[in-house]
Amino acid sequence: MLFDPSSCVILYQLFIQHCTAMKIAVPTHDGLKIATDLGHADAFLVFTIKAEEIVNEELRKNRLNTYFNKEKGPLALIEDCSAVLVNNVDVLFCELIRENHMQCIVTGETLITNVILHYLKQEYREESNTCCCP
Repeated sequence: MLFDPSSCVILYQLFIQHCTAMKIAVPTHDGLKIATDLGHADAFLVFTIKAEEIVNEELRKNRLNTYFNKEKGPLALIEDCSAVLVNNVDVLFCELIRENHMQCIVTGETLITNVILHYLKQEYREESNTCCCP
């Protein structure tokens, strides 16, 4: 056989991985460290990642009105993201993140640069259907 159908699946997975961009959000007060209280974070640093590289970085300020959005709270700012990297989050926020079709990744890291490097190296593994840890 000259053509192996399973190679199509592998090629498709590589295409999706390298051609589609995804956004991840990190709550912050200063753009350097991860905010420990997601609900009171001054902003979210949103990274657009394509082919395992950062192609864009955007700081989204958490205005007072987004905090009081009863359905999503500050997550209204990052509803186009597929993951939220957090340092400390309570179970309710983690559930809210998941209900909004985002992955909640909990890390012990405090510096945003470190958590992004770990993320790009795919060093976070899924521990449960709610949150992840390194």
